[in-house]
Amino acid sequence: MANQRPNNHIETELSRDLGLTSALAIGIGTMIAAGIFTLSGLAIRNVGSAAIASFLLAAFVALFTALTYCEFVSIYPRTGEGYLYARKTFNPPMAYFVGWALFLGYTSSCAFYIASLSSYFNEFIWHSPLESLFGVVMLAGLTLLNIRGTKESGKFQIVVTAAKVVLLIWFIAGGLAFVDMEVVMDRFSTDLVAIGATGAMVFITFFGFSAIAASAGEVKDPVVNIPRAIFISMGVVTVLYTAVVLVLLFAGLSEYTEAAMGEAAQKFLGSAGGYVIIGGAIFSMISASNASVMAGSRVMLSMSQLGHMPEGFGLINPRTRTPIISVLLVGGMILIFALILPLEDLSYFANTVLLLALIAVNAALIAHRRKYPDIERPFKVPLVPLLPILGILANIYLLSQIFQHIIPLLLAIGAQFFGLFAFIAWRGWQPAEEAIAGLASHVAVSEGRGSRKKKSRFRILVPIANPQTIRRLIRLASAIAREKKGEILLLRVLTVPEQLPPTQFDETKLEEERGVLREARKVCDEMGVPSHGLIRVGHKVARAILETSTDWSCDLTILGWKGHSRSGERILGNITDAIARYADTDIMLVKFVGNAPINHILLPTAGGEHAQWAEQYCATIARAVDGSVTVCRVVPEDESRTDAEIHRERLKPAVERIFEDGGFTIKSKVLRNNSIADGIIEASGDYDAIMVGATRQSIYPQILFGNIPEKIAMGADKTVIMVKHHDPVKALLGKVVGE
Repeated sequence: MANQRPNNHIETELSRDLGLTSALAIGIGTMIAAGIFTLSGLAIRNVGSAAIASFLLAAFVALFTALTYCEFVSIYPRTGEGYLYARKTFNPPMAYFVGWALFLGYTSSCAFYIASLSSYFNEFIWHSPLESLFGVVMLAGLTLLNIRGTKESGKFQIVVTAAKVVLLIWFIAGGLAFVDMEVVMDRFSTDLVAIGATGAMVFITFFGFSAIAASAGEVKDPVVNIPRAIFISMGVVTVLYTAVVLVLLFAGLSEYTEAAMGEAAQKFLGSAGGYVIIGGAIFSMISASNASVMAGSRVMLSMSQLGHMPEGFGLINPRTRTPIISVLLVGGMILIFALILPLEDLSYFANTVLLLALIAVNAALIAHRRKYPDIERPFKVPLVPLLPILGILANIYLLSQIFQHIIPLLLAIGAQFFGLFAFIAWRGWQPAEEAIAGLASHVAVSEGRGSRKKKSRFRILVPIANPQTIRRLIRLASAIAREKKGEILLLRVLTVPEQLPPTQFDETKLEEERGVLREARKVCDEMGVPSHGLIRVGHKVARAILETSTDWSCDLTILGWKGHSRSGERILGNITDAIARYADTDIMLVKFVGNAPINHILLPTAGGEHAQWAEQYCATIARAVDGSVTVCRVVPEDESRTDAEIHRERLKPAVERIFEDGGFTIKSKVLRNNSIADGIIEASGDYDAIMVGATRQSIYPQILFGNIPEKIAMGADKTVIMVKHHDPVKALLGKVVGE
């Protein structure tokens, strides 16, 4: 829906304050955290020295997707990472599925770091009666730090990451004296299933490459710096992890738990050295949490700006240049996860949703190569589609290892479905006008007999844009309104610059608009149809029309169309395109040719839903003007059946539907032409107008009325009326699967 929609609330952009060092700090800082300080002990408990193989397996699997990320970030060096890549490749809700999975992954993995932080603090520093207290306090501090600004949180990340790398090297050096390779061989598990399951558990430790890409909108020269940061950080962390697990194995602990590394540090380096390492572990968890808060909020920011979360979530504060609401929401979700799930379940939950997202991102690279074969790719993954397919299979393998941990697995799947359902509900019941970003319009004038609070009649909305077509539009609307005993709602929109609020407008200009509105109401009086007039002041004409349609519960919107557009992507024009796409009413789009009244109408029909509604409106108009309708169908020139046979099979049901109430002349005709649109255009010479219904493809945003109706509208030298019926179920589908 909003793939390229402008955000009229936000003039501010994220600042590019992060260099290669900061990007490395984000990646290494995220990976060197609870994963090594907490999961290393649990990994050794599960598979002994084969924990090294589990970590290497996790790194190998992560490498496939890291390559995919490098190619995507070279094409789209902006905030949003995996979600952005899916958004550029897939239609919703698949792209939303990836974004929501990443949001859950970052918040649950950060909750894992916060819970580990509390565990270490309670075990080695001070045992609090409220076990989660220290983690909650630190989460609040990190949330405030990320609100303050990217530059500040980036500097903090560099300092803390450098410190913990030094401490890890010290820990490794202290443990080397205890290395005994015979112990390595004796304690090496040969249980491949357990090794794979442990690899799945520790996969979270290598997800820092995604956090780097998530901050692409704030990294200087991202096309160069982000791939470098990803590969350097993964290489550094893999070496450090292998060494840490190796020396930890020789600590000779009676039990390997999440606090095993702290106990080993006290043995290797003495009491003072051990506490230094414990302090380093706590700070490393803080830095990983900081990186996760930053990455999670940027995914939410991107989803908001691209229309998959409420627009307000992506507001960037002009002073701090940070998405404050996104940061607060991410912090709140982290707190919920940290309080409700135990430590190991948090790891499996986070890994489940992250692996699901990475499977989709690898698939996106294959689809993206096919969808955009000529796009420039500064970094190009070799052997596509082989390597992405291997990445998908490797991620599926790790995901399969989580199946034995049923509770976090079911919770993760349930959270994904909950998010998907919430997205469908939000998009489906989102007011039509909210599809167009910007401030709501202001009703400056409302005069007439109608009331939006009282809906007792069929109501036709007629936006007035071109004074030359006012009388003809109202004449057409009046024919329908009289037949249905309805009323006409006339709308004139006064636009103001976006830097001004809609309540601030030129009173002189308003009086001019009021004069146009009163002239239009006089025409309605001449036609004997009750009317009400509105003048709305706003930034976007389309939004003002949609707001009026919703507020007044209109049934039909009749729009004039000039017949062409300067846009290469839209044949309808920006305003008409938006109304036809989002309005919760039937749409009648009219391209007027000449000034002759509409009495004789050519009606092509194939019996589809929109065509049948076109039949109804056509009959209504013909009856009101005592005119005629010629129902036609185009068949190929080499069609072997006779016109009479085709008439009986296809045209007779339509004739019966249209002429049910009588009151006008009806004819039928079979047109022979290999092109449906050309056949209709050639036959239109004897008629005042062509009325045609949208085709079924029109539920998709790329084709609002269908190829054939739009070709007729572009090529005919007669008035063309296109009808699109509003079906609530199909409209919901269109909102969910559309852009």
